[in-house]
Amino acid sequence: MVLPPRSISDAPPESRGIPRVLLAADAVVVDYPGVRALDRVSAEFRAGEIHAIVGENGAGKSTLMKVLSGSVRPTAGAVRVAGAARTFNAPSEAIRAGIAMVHQELNLVPTLDVAENVCLGRESVGAFGLRVDRRRQRARATELLAMLGSSLDPTRAAGDLSVAEAQFVEIAKCLASDAQVLIFDEPTAVLGEHEAERLLSLLGRLRDEGRAIVFISHHLDEVVAIADRVTVLRDGALVQSFARDHVAGHGAPLRDALGAAVDEARIANAMVGRELGSIYPPKGAAVSEELAIELVGFGAVGRSRGISLAVRPGEIVGVAGLVGSGRTETAEAMVGLRRREGVLRVGGREVSFPGAREALRAGVAYVSEDRKGRGLHVSLPSVANMTLPSLERHVRAGGLSVDGASERAVTARWIEAFSIRCARPDLPISSLSGGNQQKFALARWIEAAPRVLVIDEPTRGVDVGAKGEIYRIVADLAAKGLACIVISSELPELIGLAHRVVVMRNGRLAGELSREKLARRDCEERIVRIASGLPEQEEGAAA
Repeated sequence: MVLPPRSISDAPPESRGIPRVLLAADAVVVDYPGVRALDRVSAEFRAGEIHAIVGENGAGKSTLMKVLSGSVRPTAGAVRVAGAARTFNAPSEAIRAGIAMVHQELNLVPTLDVAENVCLGRESVGAFGLRVDRRRQRARATELLAMLGSSLDPTRAAGDLSVAEAQFVEIAKCLASDAQVLIFDEPTAVLGEHEAERLLSLLGRLRDEGRAIVFISHHLDEVVAIADRVTVLRDGALVQSFARDHVAGHGAPLRDALGAAVDEARIANAMVGRELGSIYPPKGAAVSEELAIELVGFGAVGRSRGISLAVRPGEIVGVAGLVGSGRTETAEAMVGLRRREGVLRVGGREVSFPGAREALRAGVAYVSEDRKGRGLHVSLPSVANMTLPSLERHVRAGGLSVDGASERAVTARWIEAFSIRCARPDLPISSLSGGNQQKFALARWIEAAPRVLVIDEPTRGVDVGAKGEIYRIVADLAAKGLACIVISSELPELIGLAHRVVVMRNGRLAGELSREKLARRDCEERIVRIASGLPEQEEGAAA
């Protein structure tokens, strides 16, 4: 994913020579109960630069961004804006200082429409300030969404949006602030490849306008492609920095302090503090010819239709497709979260689930891509979140009490298995980083011991080391007979993990790549062509 290099002559004046510092963290410390989230971190964010912050889950990335954007006050240290120390008591104060942030967790007002969310706090008023000019608001929202390549209806209610659509609205809301420092926390995590490319191109244009772009991503290919500077955090401390030559411009490679070129593997090793091998486990074979789950002419009413798919015990089937192709809606219909049509069979028996609870009782678990809305109860402790789907195993005295020791033991086991950074499992799960919340969201459903596991974006917001742990656990469960359906926007993830990949387009299955085709060099291109409605290349054209 490579953006065209910018020429020095076209760069804004402040980016010729050393770019000026718009925002800085000065020896920032943040302490939470039982853990130091940031330990004397200093970093500068310059005009005309994209500055990437990378690190494992719990390394302190999001905490640093919350300090810079006014959501968290540091325990010690300072935030400096244009060289002057500032204390922000709320994000609104940071916005007035020219700093805006798109958070990893979406924060739209579901009862307002798209335009109202985009312009929230910056409403267009008319009639001497006595009323909101809704026409101007909708025009402004349409303009900003178009910059992202989105044609969302500005009058649509935010509560009806998919996670990917809501992400576009969050980004448009950030752009509406006209801030000089824009902070993006995992902005492409829920976007497909084409949508992500459009967003990264937009970040390049915003940088070339002279803004400072702060960018958190676990997609290291994105970091290498667009970042002018990279800061690596580990265990709350800054451990290494890389940068491009500011004179050579964006086309130059990232380099370390000694001048050596830096690639994705080098950044990953700096993040985890060790050499990383292949993160994908060997692919086994289906353990039975019987069908664990079968869809016949299946669909989510109004969003997908005519889908026929069968998955055997021990098989991992990937589902690819562009944003809006109907992948998530189909999965939700399978477990009763949407109205469905067609036939669904589990273990050879036709079933219809009124809700996710009944689906789980039949052995079908669904891990939602929306961990905040449907994946977790963010106000409950980590322990309660872990055991809620399997709570009947921990009740005693005929349901009159819950065995707390049993709950804590299960939680501790999964914390160790997934290397979850969780100092206090009795605290609300909202106190954890987004990636660690994602690990809990996956582990709680695996703990329920389903026969069929449907996972939507399983590694959203998860660092490269933890991805390997998740892939290993899913592969081990498949080897023991779990049937797994993995929906993902990361094509390398599907290619590396799945036995075969089906591709959705416009609510229908548009194609399938067998295990043999996934082993070909051109498999990623084939998936993209099918998802985009382009004709496939002839066999042997790109062997």
